[in-house]
Amino acid sequence: MLLAFQGASAQWTWTAVAPLPMPTSNHALCAGEVGGSWYVYTFGGITSGLQESDIHRNAFRYDVAANTWTALPDMPDTLGKIASAASVVGDTAYVIGGYHVFQGQPFELSSNRVHRLDLSTNTWMPNGTNIPVAIDDQVQAVWRDSLIYVITGWSNTTNVANVQVYDPAYDQWAAGTPVPNNAQYKAFGASGVIIGDTIYYHGGASTGTNFPAQDRLRIGVIDPLVPTSITWLPAVSGILGARYRSGAIVVDGTPVWVGGSVVSYNYDAVAYNGSGVVPPATEILRWSQGAFSSFGTTPVQVMDLRGIGDIGGGAFVLAGGIGPQQAVLDSVWLVQVEPTGIGEYLTVVLSAYPVPATDHVLIPLPLELRNGRYGIHNALGRVVATGSATADVLEIDVRDLAHGPYVLRISHGMSSAMCRLLVAAEQ
Repeated sequence: MLLAFQGASAQWTWTAVAPLPMPTSNHALCAGEVGGSWYVYTFGGITSGLQESDIHRNAFRYDVAANTWTALPDMPDTLGKIASAASVVGDTAYVIGGYHVFQGQPFELSSNRVHRLDLSTNTWMPNGTNIPVAIDDQVQAVWRDSLIYVITGWSNTTNVANVQVYDPAYDQWAAGTPVPNNAQYKAFGASGVIIGDTIYYHGGASTGTNFPAQDRLRIGVIDPLVPTSITWLPAVSGILGARYRSGAIVVDGTPVWVGGSVVSYNYDAVAYNGSGVVPPATEILRWSQGAFSSFGTTPVQVMDLRGIGDIGGGAFVLAGGIGPQQAVLDSVWLVQVEPTGIGEYLTVVLSAYPVPATDHVLIPLPLELRNGRYGIHNALGRVVATGSATADVLEIDVRDLAHGPYVLRISHGMSSAMCRLLVAAEQ
């Protein structure tokens, strides 16, 4: 399935790819490049049922080019956990924090563990140095491919203001400048990114009656000479609404938030405020030039995200999460975002045949796209072939393309279209 739409100043393409081996939500997710190929990793989480017994330690790896999932060794902890976060630095994935759930006291316990996966061998290394303040539902982001920032979050009984900075090269923790010690900044279930030397994190739930979800953006500027020194700017609020457990990505050098909900909830997707099962939000939010704006809407409904895999070239992988009516998802989407800088225009979803193709593929074109230009993008979003469409049926020779899935994009004037191609070996 391929879904395409024109958002505000961007072209979004959502392509359904191989599903997760099991429905999973509230799991740590990250992406890494190994030997020139991109992979996406998921760790722990909760599966269908959304009960304490459904929390697990399973780990999986997605091969983007091959469009396949494989099981990794279970996360090396004593129990399954949720609300951890994962980051890649170099050739290692770091899974930090999260929390365990028990039927009796203490009911929920934040983790201080740092699990380390060697991406070149897909094996777990000895755990890293424990995080000084046990944490879950934190904001987590990488600065200059060297340091991992763990920002605010929940620690056992309350939101904390801590900013904890991990140096993977030395397996050491340092204290960063904490966020201001108030409910405007302290949050769990917020998400964010680091762009250059600036931290952006948005949403989450604050301490208070029923843990209200927040619509605040917080910005911190890292001193590159003293990376633990952060200048926190006044929070920006009251713009496009609250977000809880959304996914944060970077598009065209700006922070963007996808999915999530406008009401905070427990791990079973039931609202803290007693209003019942929480539905996902669909509006995409973008912060650019000092203001928030709508960046379109998602064609799928998903919340409970603890990461979106950035695989380069404006391409991202979104896996699992919770959909409407407490449905734990196994769906996986390859999302391609292309800023356009222009307004709304016609988008058409085309069909190609045969599927799969071994030598040539045929694509019938509507009148408005004839004499247009096309590009074929691989699973990483890179253009591997271009050409012109001069007939009512576009015929493309695919014998020189590697086997696997592709997306074709064609445009002419103010019209555009997309379709999915699948190239297979000749029998």
